[in-house]
Amino acid sequence: MDNFTQSPDPAQAATEIGRFLIDVDMFPVFFMAHFCIACLMIREDSKDLGPKFQQNHPMASWVSSVLTSLAGVIVTNFLFGDAVVDIIKEDRLIIFVTVIWYLMNYGPFDLLYKVVRMPPVYIVMAMLQENLRVRCIFQALEQVGKAYPGAIFIVLLAGVVNGNGYGYLKIVERLIRGKWTPGSNDFLEVTYLTKSSVYASVAFMLQASRFLLISVEITYLTVVVLFMIFRLLMTVTPNKDPLLPLEMPICKILFGTAEPKKRVSGGRMENGRVDDKKKH
Repeated sequence: MDNFTQSPDPAQAATEIGRFLIDVDMFPVFFMAHFCIACLMIREDSKDLGPKFQQNHPMASWVSSVLTSLAGVIVTNFLFGDAVVDIIKEDRLIIFVTVIWYLMNYGPFDLLYKVVRMPPVYIVMAMLQENLRVRCIFQALEQVGKAYPGAIFIVLLAGVVNGNGYGYLKIVERLIRGKWTPGSNDFLEVTYLTKSSVYASVAFMLQASRFLLISVEITYLTVVVLFMIFRLLMTVTPNKDPLLPLEMPICKILFGTAEPKKRVSGGRMENGRVDDKKKH
């Protein structure tokens, strides 16, 4: 790590930073950030089910939190014919997410919940989560690319579901908590998280195919930086989709797309931002 901080060549330093990000162990720091945000999202999304939903329905709260935390792996296993429950064999991850879930919902004085909701803490965790999301996309592309060489769309699918598996599991997860929201899926309404996963997957695939004449380290670093910038914008501004202004002119030409409807979050976290104001 000291090497890239002392490198006089900016390009070489960027390459070394990219390599560091590719190789750094995501456990436990990055996973902790991801699990905290996932458990926070479930708790916020359960407020309309009653003020004490997690006390009255701890099993539903726990299952939903685990599904949300590990959604990418679960959806990938389902799509590629592996046992969906294989992830449960990862005792370390299950115990880790369970401890975080408990502290987020039942900890003394709601301390962890209040700390994670603090804007500076939440922003740092969101940046760590974006690093983990890029790693999941990158590793999925590598693994599925070896298993299905030349199958472009299968490899792309693996990258997308690992970048935003929750978008395709949301209906099931909410149903466990007693919420039926058939319109909340990423096929009907494609979110930023899915679109960014598509673009990142395409970029990595183009680089691997030598269509992008830059190193994998620079490509990886660029994707991480862009993901962090967009997530920061989503967290500190009301903008739920930073890519939309860039996409709308093209969509209007290709599909005649109408202007998107304004959405009210209703006191729930949507696309990485917590909105405390709830309309009645």
